[in-house]
Amino acid sequence: MTAEHQKRVLVVDDDPVVRGLLVRTLQRHSLTVDEAGDGLAALALIKEHPYSVIVLDLIMPLLDGFGVLKALDGPSMASPPVVLVITGAERRAVDHLDPQRIHGIVRKPFDPDELASLVVACAEIRSRKTFETMAIATVIAGSPLLALLNRFS
Repeated sequence: MTAEHQKRVLVVDDDPVVRGLLVRTLQRHSLTVDEAGDGLAALALIKEHPYSVIVLDLIMPLLDGFGVLKALDGPSMASPPVVLVITGAERRAVDHLDPQRIHGIVRKPFDPDELASLVVACAEIRSRKTFETMAIATVIAGSPLLALLNRFS
């Protein structure tokens, strides 16, 4: 990942209000932010740009977050960390996702600055660490809990 793309984030959410709030908040944290309103637009952007982190809503039209995650597992796609933005109803579905793919889970409603702190932490890890390092972060009761785990082959 080149220095100019180290902290580029993709926000994927079909709600323009939520998406706009996330974009503005992340930009205030010195991140380059692209946005997509559905999974198909997200995949097109992912093919064009290397991202440090993807902030992904699960329930969207055209192609949902589950479809985006499945496509990210394909051989031609990059593997950036993913922070999910979910509602309480989606919690059970998230339990079945690959924990190595999901680096954070944020429940709606959320504090935008706390979510931004989580995304910045994932972007920092992505830009400074090798691919053998992964971050697992979960927002519990509105407070981020970040744990770094080193994986050894």
